[in-house]
Amino acid sequence: MAEVRNSDLRISGGLRAGNWEQGRVDITPVANTPTSVAVSGLSLTGAGDIVGLCTSVTSVPGTAVVETSVTSVASTGMTVVIYRTNTVTTAIDWMMWRNRT
Repeated sequence: MAEVRNSDLRISGGLRAGNWEQGRVDITPVANTPTSVAVSGLSLTGAGDIVGLCTSVTSVPGTAVVETSVTSVASTGMTVVIYRTNTVTTAIDWMMWRNRT
């Protein structure tokens, strides 16, 4: 049940919207090489720009995990990329949304 107060929307429980998706992928990287995995099967609604973000779930950011990024962002998915100095499987949390215009 949602409650509106002074133009604020407060939500109790889960939130679901057609223009927003999030998830987690596991990547087993090739050491010292950008390694990617596709996030697919999405269908973001709306007509605006699409934003994609990701972050590694790690205790060694900046040392073993040098970088995570996204590319090929589209309403149906994107590619998540990790650059890691070893081959430890790493969880990557991702989020995408489509701005409405």
